[in-house]
Amino acid sequence: MSAHTKTHLTKKIQFLCIVSKGKYYELPLAILERYRVNRPSPKNKPVDAGEILQVSPEQAFADINAKYTKSGALLRAIRFREGVTQEKFAKMINVTQGDLSKIERGIRPIGKILSKRIAKKFGSRIE
Repeated sequence: MSAHTKTHLTKKIQFLCIVSKGKYYELPLAILERYRVNRPSPKNKPVDAGEILQVSPEQAFADINAKYTKSGALLRAIRFREGVTQEKFAKMINVTQGDLSKIERGIRPIGKILSKRIAKKFGSRIE
């Protein structure tokens, strides 16, 4: 018998809360760190620590959405929010782990039926 090789999420996940047009978004900091960029603000000047930078969610997450698609990034964020592995999350939404991976990476579309299932189960709409 082979040794158990699967790892489970055991650490606490930190989130960044973003408010835009009265809607709240919670995004895992671990995911955001992967997409840190060193570029000037839209005003072409560095942003001071106390200054508030006003950008739309589309601008803020353009790189992530281009790489993973908007639905893939949102699905991954929901999974991180729930603190579960791909395998466990796939069982929760009744898809295979392979299909979940493809959806998160933007290779496979999410589909209307799965989108509705996720919205009902987690209260998060994915388009």
